[in-house]
Amino acid sequence: MKLRTFLLLSISSFGLFVAVTLLSAKLPSPMPEQAVAGKLVWQRHNCVSCHSLFGNGGYEAEDLTNITTKEDPSYFINYLVQPPVMRPNKHTLHPALDEVDAENLVHYLEFVQTIPTLGWPPQQEEAGKNS
Repeated sequence: MKLRTFLLLSISSFGLFVAVTLLSAKLPSPMPEQAVAGKLVWQRHNCVSCHSLFGNGGYEAEDLTNITTKEDPSYFINYLVQPPVMRPNKHTLHPALDEVDAENLVHYLEFVQTIPTLGWPPQQEEAGKNS
């Protein structure tokens, strides 16, 4: 009796697992195509070695989770196509991207900005604000 119940529950659980896996694989991707292309640019250029998203990644440069709220997209595209000198170096440039990669990366960062983060990254408070 116990073995039969165990087998019945195991088979039904496995069938449910397979059904959910197959159904979830057929769901449309909620990420726009340009954002997916931008994510590939992010990965190909190893942006995570210096920047972080959601607090994960490198800490040499700014967290880019909400960066698209600070400037308009054309500013970021121009920044990525014609990169400035990286601080504190005086000669090393931020890696340059072509126009299409820059636009796709900005679309990816705009998509990332839409993900609820519960206030991440924390904002710095101004010294003496409450005094």
